[in-house]
Amino acid sequence: MIEERGRVVALDESGIWVETVQRSGCHGCAAKSGCGTGLLGDFWAKASQVRVSAAPETLSRVQLHDTVVIGIAENTLASSALLVYLVPLVTLVLGALAGQALGGVSGGELWAILGALGGLLLGAVCVRLYSHLQRDNPAMAPQFLRLEQGKPCVIPVTPVL
Repeated sequence: MIEERGRVVALDESGIWVETVQRSGCHGCAAKSGCGTGLLGDFWAKASQVRVSAAPETLSRVQLHDTVVIGIAENTLASSALLVYLVPLVTLVLGALAGQALGGVSGGELWAILGALGGLLLGAVCVRLYSHLQRDNPAMAPQFLRLEQGKPCVIPVTPVL
């Protein structure tokens, strides 16, 4: 289970709204204090809110601004990431090959570019359709794991430029 800490920002009758901070993957490196990518990741980190279903006995224990841990299954995240990255890439390559075949010897490059763009668009539409079809799948939704006592979750304030 992949876990993420967050702060409860709202409660409703069947779930909680949790605010988490999206960070880049650069925070595990020993050189993060001297790395420009890590510093930019801290600067551009943004908070997002997600609704998490919770059992009634859990809802009775949770209050606003509590720190909670939510999670999603590793295989769900891995298969979704594979789908999101691989489908558009495969359709892009297939579209480029189909465009090149349609263009023949003369003008094949232009047709390959147009086919690649069409394939990329088709792949994006397929991913969006899959996402739409899976929106009510409980395996794709984050799960409430536990309430953390005595560990405040600090959500950084977004700097105003």
